Amino acid sequence: MPLDQNVIEADLELRPDLAEFRETRSPAALIQLGRARAIARARREDLLKFRRTWGGAVEDTAGTDKPAVKPIDRAAIYPSSHILHFSVLATLVLFEGLANAYFFSTGSDLGLLGGWLQAITVSFTNVIAAFFLVGFIGLRHMSNRNRPIISGLAAAGVAVGIALLILLNLTAAHFRDLLELNAATLALGGAEMTGTVLTPVVEARSNPFGLQTLEALLLFILGTTFAAIAAFKGRTFDDAIPGYGGVTRRLEAASRDLEKALEAGWKDARKLSQPELEELVEAKNLLDEICQDLAGPSERR
Repeated sequence: MPLDQNVIEADLELRPDLAEFRETRSPAALIQLGRARAIARARREDLLKFRRTWGGAVEDTAGTDKPAVKPIDRAAIYPSSHILHFSVLATLVLFEGLANAYFFSTGSDLGLLGGWLQAITVSFTNVIAAFFLVGFIGLRHMSNRNRPIISGLAAAGVAVGIALLILLNLTAAHFRDLLELNAATLALGGAEMTGTVLTPVVEARSNPFGLQTLEALLLFILGTTFAAIAAFKGRTFDDAIPGYGGVTRRLEAASRDLEKALEAGWKDARKLSQPELEELVEAKNLLDEICQDLAGPSERR
């Protein structure tokens, strides 16, 4: 808002911490600044409340006489981009599928193509189940010690998921064994193995580690190794405490908007009144506090 000459000449009456902004702010973005500051303040309160309550797992005792639970004492840990995670998953599925295509091609009517279709199905199930069920859902939900029921259920789910993945890879390995033995039997003119090739799950349950060929053993090792890598990627896909990464990212987005609002229109700051300059200083101080909060609670001590 334009001011008369008397207000403009009041530069010498400004406090020192306000005078430095006289040359740095345009009134054109005051509305944007106020909106960005309000959103940033709300997002900061969300982050601080999340740390105090562990994402709602404990009662918020801020402003009361009740003893407070020790809050989260670290900054959120998550990747800046998920492209690498998805690239690793795609690579695991593709590489395991290509490797297993050779193993499953023996005894398949479609040869290498049939082996590839079988292998890619097993590989996709193995990697995706390990990523989501074990890593992203199970291991992450075990991290919030203030949710004992959910943590216990997650631990049980991880145990069940690992057991199912081991069964899946053992079944694939036994299927490879049965294909090999069935092909050898048919080549010798026999037929007693033809039916058993259809029951790899039964074979894996009755004699889980009775693998008879090197290829079957390699298939099992390959599958379990890739499942472990996928589970690790699922665990590190976001912060270990569910929700912590999301509330931090929202605050980071709000702080970027606030920073842009502070940088916009820095040429006509002489038209600002003292209350407007005070608003600018408050916004800058809020941005500084947000930067300290994002760096972690230890940075504020």
